[in-house]
Amino acid sequence: MKYTAENFHLHYIPHYQLLIKSDFTTDTLIVLDESLEVQALYSYPSQTPDTEATKLLGLPFQDITISLPLQSFTLVPSEVYDSRRMEHYQAFVQDEQLKRTQAESIDRLHITGVFQFDLFLHKRWSAIFPQAKFIADFQVVLATAQRYLPETGQVLGIHAKDKQVDLFVFQGKELQFYNIFDVEQVADLQYFVLNVCNNLGMTDQFSQVLLSGVTAEHPFMAVAQRHGKTVQLMQARVKLHSSEPEVQAHIRSLNLMADFRLCVS
Repeated sequence: MKYTAENFHLHYIPHYQLLIKSDFTTDTLIVLDESLEVQALYSYPSQTPDTEATKLLGLPFQDITISLPLQSFTLVPSEVYDSRRMEHYQAFVQDEQLKRTQAESIDRLHITGVFQFDLFLHKRWSAIFPQAKFIADFQVVLATAQRYLPETGQVLGIHAKDKQVDLFVFQGKELQFYNIFDVEQVADLQYFVLNVCNNLGMTDQFSQVLLSGVTAEHPFMAVAQRHGKTVQLMQARVKLHSSEPEVQAHIRSLNLMADFRLCVS
């Protein structure tokens, strides 16, 4: 996808927002004006950056938010989490460098995520945009999921990325499970969902499955329908818009990307 609006102007760059979703195979860039209209949208293979997108990244944006995959992740109850003792959580992360370990709380769920961004991608984007704000998908996913939860019943969540899937389970409003799995194909997803069901003692369908990161036409929809009595595609709270139908359609496929900035602390 390559798109630049006719009214994109360089002298407005200080007022534009730049949203970046970088993953193992695909990078997506969105430039928004103050009315949340898409001024530019590029999606291209991570290993072969698009020439026009590279030029775009060279512009002096000031408001930049970047989402990256994680190489390590664990959840800690906020009541026992201690930010002064970050070294205690190093046993749960891959990289021994304490400075790479970060934490973000999900206040309404009373949990804190302790994590490390993928080392290569974090170095790459930090070098390009040292002033950028970085976020992890779980921040957006859990914040969004709470808007869809029923008072009772078990809910399965599936958030798809390039080569990973976040799976989570709620019992009513209480989070029971959240983890990240490497997924290459539908069979991988089916295996991990069944494994989660077995570990939680699930013998019936979930009352609802929340799906994000993909469109309704994606093959993962079949897995969601198999395991849920109903399936709900989660959508961002922030509504982006474009006068171009092709761009508007592509925006819908990006799902929660529009809410990145809501989760920046």
